[in-house]
Amino acid sequence: MKKHLGWFFTLGFLALAFIIIWESYAVSNADSSNNVQKRAPDFELLNLEGKSVSLSDHNGKIRIVDFWATWCPPCRAEIPHFNALTQRYPELVILGIALDREGPQVVKSFAEEFKVQYPLLMGNIKTVQAFGNIESIPTTFVIDQKGFIIRKYVGYRSQEVFEADIQTLMNSGS
Repeated sequence: MKKHLGWFFTLGFLALAFIIIWESYAVSNADSSNNVQKRAPDFELLNLEGKSVSLSDHNGKIRIVDFWATWCPPCRAEIPHFNALTQRYPELVILGIALDREGPQVVKSFAEEFKVQYPLLMGNIKTVQAFGNIESIPTTFVIDQKGFIIRKYVGYRSQEVFEADIQTLMNSGS
């Protein structure tokens, strides 16, 4: 009986150690993946009026590039945050890249209904791949004035998260 109890405690200790190591690995990787520090790929996409827009059209400004879709609840929840940030920071450019397959008319109707106040562009596979194969939405990139990605967020984030990044970039004068 004591022999089995010893194995049980040893196995439990190893399982606990594995969980602690795994959690610390996952947390450290999650933190480091948010801090990207590489040049943002330029792109040229069509807006909802069919006009070409590129990331480089807004060089010298703080930019947020948000990959999203009309059917995505967390994406929808971020729209009021992005609208508020657009109003509060005129030097900020937010570009929403819609990954909807239905086409620009669906996105345009959605934008009108939800009163989106920033440019929406129709995404394509080339742009998705250029940004590292977006696998989940929303995926949002914060880009500094020099064109470097300083943060990558996968999933919903509060307005305060983006506001902190904007404030940091404004104060650093990047």
